[in-house]
This record gives sequence, structure tokens and C-alpha cells, in this order.
Amino acid sequence: MVNLVRREPLSLLDEFFNDFFSRAGVPVRAAELPSVARARMDVIDKGDRFEVLVDVPGVKKEDIQVTIEGPRVSINAETKSDKQRKEGERVLYAERFAASYARTFELPAEVADEGAEAKLEDGVLKLTLPKRAAVASKRLQIR
Repeated sequence: MVNLVRREPLSLLDEFFNDFFSRAGVPVRAAELPSVARARMDVIDKGDRFEVLVDVPGVKKEDIQVTIEGPRVSINAETKSDKQRKEGERVLYAERFAASYARTFELPAEVADEGAEAKLEDGVLKLTLPKRAAVASKRLQIR
């Protein structure tokens, strides 16, 4: 008999090793899976803009929400699969799949609304986020 005990990560180091083993293909028991997965992500500084690549396999573009507030970016996505059955089929075994992905992070500079783009291709969400032009300081003349 196997006793499954679910524990929350104790530190960032624990979270790193849990993430490492799940990426390496080490089997994880269903009781240990989080209800919301942390989407894999790359953030690249391209000088005048940020390029963000987020893995969201199996998600349709209408099921993804991206919110930008200054330098903070939030990405939420959900997917569900359920096959339609034909009348008269005898089902011996059936499974359904559901996943939620969420990621919130802060960039080193604010994002401009104009020119921001989001594109979904082959399960990868690509965000192109132009940097907001820095406001030059102005010196006031005292009269």
C-alpha cells in the first residue's frame, strides 16, 4: 500500500527541483499535480521591445487572457478536451483532460500600449511588447 502525502514546496529551491524533475520526464503522481500549472516562459530583451514566449499546449487563442499594467504582465489560459460520442457506441474507458496555466511577472520597463502584439502558433504564445519611451526629466526655472 502506498501512502500519498501532498506537501507544498518549502522554498524556491524545493520548487526548482520539483520543476526540474517534471521537465525531465520523471513520473509524477496525479495527487502531486498542481491545479494551475506554471506555464514555461522565455523573456528576451530586444532593445526597443520585449519578446515573451509562453508554452500553452492545447489552448485555443480565445481561451487565453493577457493583461498588461505598466511593467506587470499576467497571462491566464485554460483548456479542456472532451470527445463527442456517437450514439450506440459502447465506451469501455474514457478520459478527459483539463489544464489551467497562469503566469504573472514584472518586466524591467513599462510596456507601451501601441504596437503590442500577441500571436499563438503551435502551442506557443508569442508576445511582442514595445518598451514605453522614458520620460525625460525637466528642470523648472524658479522665478
